[in-house]
Amino acid sequence: MVITDVIREAETEYVIYFLLSSYINAARHGDMLKSLPEPVAALPLTGKTDARLRFDRLLFELDAASKRLDDKACDSIKEALTVFGTALYRLTLLDGRPLHSPELEKQAA
Repeated sequence: MVITDVIREAETEYVIYFLLSSYINAARHGDMLKSLPEPVAALPLTGKTDARLRFDRLLFELDAASKRLDDKACDSIKEALTVFGTALYRLTLLDGRPLHSPELEKQAA
């Protein structure tokens, strides 16, 4: 998936939000996110908290789609989760906050 590769290489939050907004816009026009609630597919994207809320909503929607045995919706939602998850991970790295506590890293070593 090319967009996740670009997000992983993004050097600023602005670029990540631009890419996420572009992804949402393309997905909306391609009907990929048509089955999702408007809050997930709405623009503009307002920041990291908004992206996190949309990610959480996608998790909820994936659960619902899998219970309906809607494979097409599951595939679309999984793709969106991958894009949003990659963006949130990259935003966390750019914030400079450690992803794991030092204590956990010592225990893992």
